[in-house]
Amino acid sequence: MKPAVISKLKNDIVVKAVFDAVDTTRAKAYLVGGIVRNLVLSRPFGFDYDIALDGKIKDIANLLAERFKGSPFLLDKESGAYRVVVKSSSEFGVWSSELKSEIHIDLSPFKGNDILEDLSNRDFTINAMAVDVAALFREKKTSLIDIFKGRADAKNKTIRMIKPKIFDDDPLRLLRAIRLSAQYGLIIDKETERCIKKKSGLLAKSSWERIRDEFFAILEITESVSYMKRLYELSLLQKIIPETKEWESKTSFPTLAGYNLLRHAFKTLEQGEKLYNNLKTFMPEFAGNIENSFQMQIGSVSKKGLFKLALLIHDAGKPATMQHEGKRIRFIGHEVEGEPIGKRIARRLKLSRAASAFTARLVRNHHRVFNLASIERVTDRSKAHLFRATSGEDGIALSLLSLADARATRNGDDPELALFVKNLISFYYKIYAVSKPNPILNGNEVMEIFGLSEGIMVGRILRKLAEAEGEGVIKNKRDAVKFIKDWLAKTKEG
Repeated sequence: MKPAVISKLKNDIVVKAVFDAVDTTRAKAYLVGGIVRNLVLSRPFGFDYDIALDGKIKDIANLLAERFKGSPFLLDKESGAYRVVVKSSSEFGVWSSELKSEIHIDLSPFKGNDILEDLSNRDFTINAMAVDVAALFREKKTSLIDIFKGRADAKNKTIRMIKPKIFDDDPLRLLRAIRLSAQYGLIIDKETERCIKKKSGLLAKSSWERIRDEFFAILEITESVSYMKRLYELSLLQKIIPETKEWESKTSFPTLAGYNLLRHAFKTLEQGEKLYNNLKTFMPEFAGNIENSFQMQIGSVSKKGLFKLALLIHDAGKPATMQHEGKRIRFIGHEVEGEPIGKRIARRLKLSRAASAFTARLVRNHHRVFNLASIERVTDRSKAHLFRATSGEDGIALSLLSLADARATRNGDDPELALFVKNLISFYYKIYAVSKPNPILNGNEVMEIFGLSEGIMVGRILRKLAEAEGEGVIKNKRDAVKFIKDWLAKTKEG
C-alpha cells in the first residue's frame, strides 16, 4: 500500500490523540481491526477504533477520556481491556451530522507476545492488518503490517479465515463473516464457507445478545434477503430461528408440491425491502415520515430491523394450522398461532418487551389489512380502528407488510391493494394522527345503555364493538346498539 494512503490516518483526530497518549506513556500501540480494514477497502473510517498495546492501557484510556471529555470503563477484567466512549460533536467534523452519536475507542493488550502473534489470533485476513501508531507520525514512510495478505484479499473482495480454529475460539465469527460480507459487498471464499457450515453448531455457544446484534446488523442491510438465504444455506439461520427447519415443503408440507413456506418468507422479505427502499416512489408525500419512524430504536434494535424480522416470520403459525379442503389448502387462524411463536423468537433474541410486542403485533394482525380491503365501503372509523389496534403508527408497518405478503403470494404487483395501502397511510398522516376519531360507543355509554356496572362484561362488549367496527359491520351508534343486543341474546341462549 502506498505510504500516502496510510498517511491519511494522521489526519484523523482520534488517531492523533492516541499517538499523543502513547507518546506520553511510552507505550507501543498499533491500529488494528476495523479502521485499518476500512482504510484498505477505501471506506470511511467509521466510529469504532481498535488499538492493540503492550501496556499502560488504563493510563491511555484516562488520557483519551480527558482529551475528549469521554467516559473510560473496563471492558474485560481478565484481559484488562478498556473502552472510551466519546459523544460526537462538531470537533469530529462530518461525524457530528451523521446518525451515530457515540465514538468507541477500544484499547486491548496484545493477543500474544507481540503484534505479529496478536494478528495471528484474529479472525479474517482483512481484519489482521496493523499500523504502528508511533511510526505513522514519526517516520516519513509507514508500512502496513500484513502477514496474512489481507490487503490482497481486500482488493479481491474476499473474506478468508486465518485458520479454522478461529470459529472454535469465538463462534460468533460464524455470523460475523456474513455480516462483513453484507456490509462491504465481499465474497466468502469456499474453504471458509465449508468451515462455517461444518462448525455452524458452535453458534449456540455464543451469548444471544451478541447473536442478536450481528443478526440485526445483517437485517439492516439495504437488501438483506440474499444474506438471510446465505445464513440458511450455511445452516446458521436454523440455529437462530430453529422454527425455519419445518418451513420447507419436504418437511411440513410433504403432500403439497410446489408449496414452500421458507421460499414465501424470503419472497415477502424481498418485497418488503423493495417497498421500503423505494418509498420515495411509492409514497413520496410521506416517505420521510415513514423512514424517520423506521429509524427509531425499540430497545437495542431499530423498528426497521424489527419490521424485516416480521416480514420473515409473519407466517410462522402456518405449519400448526394447515388444513386440506380437497385440492385446496388453508391455514385458518395461522396469524393467531403465529403470535406466540413471534414472541418466543423475540425472547430468544433477547429483544426488549416493546420490541417483542411490536413484532408479535405485526404477526398477529397481518391479515387485518386484507380483511379491511375486502369491505365494499371502508369508513374512516374502520380505518381508525386498524390503527388503534396496532398502536397507531405501527399500522404503517403492518400495511407495508401486508402488501409485501400479497406481492410475494401473487409473485408480482397487486395494484388494488397497493392503492388501498396508500390510502391507509394517507389517512393516518392526514386524519388519524391529527385528530383520532372516537370509538362509536365508549365504556360509560355501554354501561348506561345496557344497564351494566363497570367490569369484565363492559370490556368484552367494547372488544366486540371494535372488531365489528373494524370489519365494517357497524357504522354508527344505532348499528352498534343493535349488534350488541343481538350478541347478548345469543350469549344468553348459549
